[in-house]
Amino acid sequence: MAAMTSSSVGTHATRTPSPSEQQMIDDILLLYQLKPTEKAYAHYSPSAVFHDPVSIAEGLDSIRSQFNGMPKVFAESTTQKCDLLAESDANHLALNLTQKYVFKSPIPFKEKGTEKTVNSKVTLHLDGQGQVERHDEEWDWQGNKSEEDGFMGKMQQARKKIDAKVVEKGVPTDPGKV
Repeated sequence: MAAMTSSSVGTHATRTPSPSEQQMIDDILLLYQLKPTEKAYAHYSPSAVFHDPVSIAEGLDSIRSQFNGMPKVFAESTTQKCDLLAESDANHLALNLTQKYVFKSPIPFKEKGTEKTVNSKVTLHLDGQGQVERHDEEWDWQGNKSEEDGFMGKMQQARKKIDAKVVEKGVPTDPGKV
């Protein structure tokens, strides 16, 4: 019987990752845990795209800025669960990720603010060399809106691209400068 994992939309079959898949997952989870490293970014192709409900980051430098900027917003980010879904194959790794975020406090002398736990489906689409060419994060397993979703999807897609460019301008791409 296959192992199962629960998400915000139900239960899903899982499988054990291969050693190379586990290494990629562990390295990329460091980005979510506010610990960006060159090793994690080495898994991405130079033209990779990151898409979540907040932004669409196009290119590795833009992706670096998105994750390198997270420590400016969050005091903590802890992975509570990360399971590899059985649907994963050589072309994509699909994850059931539960991440607890603790915002920095807007109140002086108070380190931590509001907490938010998010369950996401994360899909890492891989190219022929095994590098991430697209990283999709769907909060609460709800698909990301894009131009294919009509007028409002086009508006959201434009906003997300602008959001990514704003972050890219203000956050260094070097994880050593975070």
